[in-house]
Amino acid sequence: MENLSQFPVFNISLNEISYYDVLQKKYHSNNTSFILDNENNHEHEMVAYHIAKAIRNICIPTIVIIGVFGNFVSMMVFASNYLRSSSSSTFLVALACADNVFLVSLFLSWIDGSIINILNSVTICRLIAYLTYISSFLSVWFVVGFTLERHIAICHPLHAKLFCTQVREKITVICLITISALLYHFSLWTTDVEVYPSEDISRCSIDEKHIHFLNIVTWLDAVLTMLIPFVLICYMNIRVAFTAAGFQEKRKKCLSMRDAKSAKLGALRSKQQMRVTRTLLLVSTTFLVLNLPSHVFKLSSLISAPAYYINMTQYLVQEIAQILYYFSFSMNFFLYAFYGKHFQKSLTFMYESLRLKCGCSDRMGYLKRTMTLRSWV
Repeated sequence: MENLSQFPVFNISLNEISYYDVLQKKYHSNNTSFILDNENNHEHEMVAYHIAKAIRNICIPTIVIIGVFGNFVSMMVFASNYLRSSSSSTFLVALACADNVFLVSLFLSWIDGSIINILNSVTICRLIAYLTYISSFLSVWFVVGFTLERHIAICHPLHAKLFCTQVREKITVICLITISALLYHFSLWTTDVEVYPSEDISRCSIDEKHIHFLNIVTWLDAVLTMLIPFVLICYMNIRVAFTAAGFQEKRKKCLSMRDAKSAKLGALRSKQQMRVTRTLLLVSTTFLVLNLPSHVFKLSSLISAPAYYINMTQYLVQEIAQILYYFSFSMNFFLYAFYGKHFQKSLTFMYESLRLKCGCSDRMGYLKRTMTLRSWV
């Protein structure tokens, strides 16, 4: 029997069935000896394993609950009248939606592995695998999408009106969804259910008939969801940051008393543009930082030779990296809320409107508060 440690259960995007559990069940099911690295360190290894398991059981439901709520609120705000026509709003709505699909799939997988066996149908397993592939692919490429839009707006402002439009955003989103649906359709016929009679449970797994095909797919997925997006985001963020800094310096030097009025108007527009740019730069940079540790582990596991033992300390570090990866699907709302002034205003408008509709606020009080909000810069 071939060593299966190099083949993730779903793909390098999900790893929800842990590396440890996969190897343990695979090797035990084939009557192959399972070694915990060193018998003398057995106790230390098991402590690390239980710590990782505790972190997983606490962090995953917390991330999912907070993330789904935050992403839902973000979708409502960016789809509202206040921000619907703002820069990158379509990408940000689509990003929040894709993140929620991933988080729901993650939660179902966590319940299946930690609480009760619910993924015992081939159809359900294939659907979860398919949605996980698609949502993780879309999440990273929507980040690339709004980063590219910021890059055009700041580095090539003359082309911004041509390329940075809502129509083009919607077309790009639809194209990415279509591409992902076609790229990952193989998960609908390579995912299977493996039954463990001794434990009376079923687990989503891979169909071993397609194991060589899935090995190739794993490399392609690594290129599409890690290498290319990371290079693009890093390059565009660096260029945007340097261009924006240079623009600010030039604007300060060009201001004079003679054209103070037009300069003030230009400064206001520039300030608003820079605020949007800073917020989106923060979102994409945070995405890179949270994804990097997990991707390093995934690439190293693809490149290195398959191991026949488990180092539980390494497993613990890998689990922490994976938790950081999951955080990237639930953090955006907090970044918008803390650093996006237009998002804050729109969220407050929505809250005040909801209070008025529910009868928790009088009309005059509502008008006074919204007039104050409109005076924000």
